[in-house]
Amino acid sequence: MAKLRAYILWRYARQSSIYTPWLERLSMDYEIVDEEPSRWSAPDDAGIVISHMHYRWEEISALRRLTEANRVPVLILSDGILEYRNTWEHPDLPEGSIFQPLCGHKLACIGRAQSRVIESWGNPGRCEVVGLPRLDPVIDRPKAPIRGEGPFRLLIATATTPAFTEPQRQSLVDSLQYLVDRFRRQPNVSGRPVELTWRLTDGLSTELDLPEVPNEQLPPLHEAIDQADAVITSPSTLYLESILRDRPTAVLDYWNSPKYVAPAWSITANAHVDQVLEQLANPAADRMMFQNFTLHEQLECSTDATPRLIQLIDAMVEAARVAKAKNQLLELPNRILPETRLGFPPIPEDFDLATLYPGHSAFTERDTNMLKLELASATKRLEQLIATLDEKETYIHQLRGWLTAARGREEALLTRVNEIHQRTIRMRKQYGIEDDRPASKNG
Repeated sequence: MAKLRAYILWRYARQSSIYTPWLERLSMDYEIVDEEPSRWSAPDDAGIVISHMHYRWEEISALRRLTEANRVPVLILSDGILEYRNTWEHPDLPEGSIFQPLCGHKLACIGRAQSRVIESWGNPGRCEVVGLPRLDPVIDRPKAPIRGEGPFRLLIATATTPAFTEPQRQSLVDSLQYLVDRFRRQPNVSGRPVELTWRLTDGLSTELDLPEVPNEQLPPLHEAIDQADAVITSPSTLYLESILRDRPTAVLDYWNSPKYVAPAWSITANAHVDQVLEQLANPAADRMMFQNFTLHEQLECSTDATPRLIQLIDAMVEAARVAKAKNQLLELPNRILPETRLGFPPIPEDFDLATLYPGHSAFTERDTNMLKLELASATKRLEQLIATLDEKETYIHQLRGWLTAARGREEALLTRVNEIHQRTIRMRKQYGIEDDRPASKNG
C-alpha cells in the first residue's frame, strides 16, 4: 500500500494561522489542494482530508462526497468561538452551514462547551476537544501583572467581522459611540485616568472619527492585551484570548443575543457602562473565578492544542490505513482523544475562600488548632441551645393549653351572663317595669 498523505482542502493554508502552527509537525507528508474543491477527488494515497471551510457550496459538496463515501476520513477544524448571530442571523451564509449537520467525520472543537452545542445539532460522536493551536504560544507565556494604580489602561476591540447586517452594524456603532462620548466627557474610571487603546475593525475607527492606525504598526494582539488592565470586546474569539491572559473582560453586545460563551461582564445597554467600567477596574474575585471557569469550558488550554490535533490526525489516518488494507468502510470511535479530566472542570490553583469571602473571618483564620477549638465550642453550644429550645417548646405547649382552657372558661361565663341578661329583660316586660337608666353600650 502506498504511503498515506494528508490533503488540506484550503489553498491558502500556508498563509493561515489556522494551519501554520501544526502543518510542519505532521508525521506524514501533506499536500495543499490548489484546484477547485467541487471538482477535486481524493487520490488513492489520501489518508485524511482536512479543512476549516464549511460555508461555501464548493467545499461542502466535496466534503459531503468524501464523508458519504466513508473511505477517507474528513477532519473539519473549528477556527474560533460559536457566535449566535453568525450561526442564525448571518444572511450571507446558507442555513445550516455552521455544522448543521457536520460535513465530515470529525470536528476539532476548541473546547467542551462548543462540542456539547454542536453535538446537540445532530452530530453525536463527531466532536473531539482539541483547543486552538494558534494560541499555544500564549498558554505558557508569563502573564503581565494588572496595575492597580496609575492610569487605567483599557483595550476596546471588535471582532474581525463585527456585524453581519446593517442593523447589527448600526447597533454596534451606537454602542461604541456611547463609549467614545463617555470617555471624552469623563476620562477616568474609579478615580484613575484612562488610557484607551482602540483596536476596531471594518472601518469603524473612521466612522467614529478615531485615529486610524495601520495594521503594520499595531503590536501583536497578545501584546496589546498584556499592555491593558482590562478589555472590552464585541463577541469574538478575542474574548478567549483576553481571559487566557487573566484580563477582566467585558463583552459589548447591544444585540443581547443568546450567548454560547457566557462572559463574567456584559454590556448590553448604555446604562451598564459605568457600572461595568468600575467593576473592570476593581474586579471581584468571584467574577474572575467565573471568568476562569468560562475559559476552561470554552477553550481546552490546560496544555498545548497542537499535540492533541496531531494525535487526532494520526488516529484518523490509522483508521483509514486499516480500512484500506481490509477493503472496508471507515470505522471511527465516538471519541478518539482521551478525556484526561473525566469531564470534570479544573479547580484553579489559587482557589481560596478567603479571597472569595474577604469579610468572613472564618475563611481568613490560618491557625487550625484555634479553628478546631472554636468548632468544638460552637458544637457544644449548639447542643446546649437545642436542649434549651426543647425546654422552651415544652413550656410554650403548656402555655397554649392554659390559654385554651382560659378561653373556654371565658366563653362559658359570657354565655351564663347573657342568659341572665335575657331572663332579666323578660321579667321586666312581664311585670311592666320601665328601665329609666341609660342603655349601656352592650345593650
